[in-house]
Amino acid sequence: MLSIIIPTLNEEKYLPRLLTSIKKQKFSDYEIIVSDADSADYTIRIAAKNGCRFVVDKENKHPSFQRNNGAKIARGKLLLFLDADTVLQKDFLDLTLAEFKRRKLIAD
Repeated sequence: MLSIIIPTLNEEKYLPRLLTSIKKQKFSDYEIIVSDADSADYTIRIAAKNGCRFVVDKENKHPSFQRNNGAKIARGKLLLFLDADTVLQKDFLDLTLAEFKRRKLIAD
């Protein structure tokens, strides 16, 4: 399983586009974790509506903390960190994992 971790802080404008692009991928063995820095907008509501797991850190507002918090609850063997304003191209996950395997960066 792949754990996709998205650090967020007030990302309601961008997060839906990223989540849509993830859900359009052919590869489907993943979980999405939104690791939030206590957003004041609808970021967490969007994450919940889209079936994401999420964790909120009310004290630390730096992406490094959000990445680490997401990694702590991840269930996947491989972690992929994406910023909320990212949009994945078609077959991005399949191509990325194939390249990792080709370079022997991950084990099956």
